[in-house]
Amino acid sequence: MLTKSDFQRFLTCKNEYWLDHHFPEEKSEPSLDYQLRREAGYEVEGLATTLAGFKDRNDVTVDFGTEFQTDTLYAKADIVLTDKVTEEIEIYEVKSGTKAKEEYQIDLTFQCIVAEKAGFNVRKGHLIFLDNSYVFNGELDVQSLLTSSDETEFVSQNKGSIEQQIEIATAALDETEPAASLIGYCKANKLGCRFILRHYPDIPEYNVSNLFNAGSKKLNTLLTDGILNLTDIPTDFALTDREAAIVAVERSGQPYIDKETIKGEIDGLTFPLNFLDYESFNPAVPKFKSTRPYQQMVFQYSLHTIDEPGAETRHSYHLSRNDGRHPTEEIVERLHEDLNGRTGTIIIWSEGFEKTRNTEMGEMFPDYAPFLEKLNENVYDLRKIFSRRLYMHPRFRGRDSIKKVLPVITDLSYEGMDIADGLTASIKWYHAATGRGTQEERDKTFRDLEAYCHRDTLAMVEIYNHLLTI
Repeated sequence: MLTKSDFQRFLTCKNEYWLDHHFPEEKSEPSLDYQLRREAGYEVEGLATTLAGFKDRNDVTVDFGTEFQTDTLYAKADIVLTDKVTEEIEIYEVKSGTKAKEEYQIDLTFQCIVAEKAGFNVRKGHLIFLDNSYVFNGELDVQSLLTSSDETEFVSQNKGSIEQQIEIATAALDETEPAASLIGYCKANKLGCRFILRHYPDIPEYNVSNLFNAGSKKLNTLLTDGILNLTDIPTDFALTDREAAIVAVERSGQPYIDKETIKGEIDGLTFPLNFLDYESFNPAVPKFKSTRPYQQMVFQYSLHTIDEPGAETRHSYHLSRNDGRHPTEEIVERLHEDLNGRTGTIIIWSEGFEKTRNTEMGEMFPDYAPFLEKLNENVYDLRKIFSRRLYMHPRFRGRDSIKKVLPVITDLSYEGMDIADGLTASIKWYHAATGRGTQEERDKTFRDLEAYCHRDTLAMVEIYNHLLTI
């Protein structure tokens, strides 16, 4: 029985689709990310059923969760309208995204095909999704939050080709195992693809697919020639400056450090040095005033400060527990108090995130806009020391994330922490801040969040201190 999710799997990677059917992996506990996305989908679907267009209709019957099935196909439509006179149906597929992506259009077309094969006359197909221009004012307006698009034309134009793909997907399950090829990877997993690893179990963890984009001519050329290790790339192979630098460090096994340029960068910083990090949450359906669907809403910051050269580092922070005030308003107020007019240099890791949050917070709370603009004007992105290849190390594996850099050049790491990444921090904060779990569990989550955000800014301090010594 081919389902909608099976079909999307087939379109994404035909080899792993075959493997999933014949050699399914043992199901593990769903990740927090998957659970959150599933919850968001159910929430948006539930809101869609309350739309005015589905209420008090005399011309149609409205059904939710309608199943369509044939001998080989199965689909479940979120909302189905049946014309009481003609018995024609209209199918509505509800998505928690913010636009009519092709993936969604294919899902809808699959449902229309299965419904027709099951004997229904499908008149139209629609998508319902979130309008990301909607701003929550404290009272949810579902009519404004959700928007819909008539996808009947897409369904009509693509139904034939998708039917052919459905036939191929159905037949593929009865075929023998597909031939394996190093260039037959799926773009999502590159050479970490389960099907590839089944046939090539000795692929090194750090390999040429970590350096080049999936599907690129360079990567496919190397894989066709059986070249997996970066050190085996021919010396006359065309590389960009970035690629060549990474390969050179891998070949030498020694770090590369541009001491003079790094010293110039560090000497250019203005005291006090304020090492700042935010944690945020971005729900599909906005929960707090002045936020849009999926807008990142800051709920925590950590701030390590060095007031002058040689001074002891001091730490301040704030974590909202959602006790009645707008969490982000708490953050802005406390950060303003902690900095106390002494902006100096605001040191962050990857400036795009924090600077965008500052801009958004200024829009939400205009009284603090000048303060937040000043922060952005004085930002220094410590990550650029590594992303600009001023400092490279074989153990960075060509990457420049703080979690990759930190344990290589300092004694710190994120190992053993109960919250050790931003996504987990975001989801666990939301669960705790909305009352999930016992009080003891929530208190532990808040302690873990404080420890994680503290580690982020302490990590930057330790990396800065290391750079002073080179």
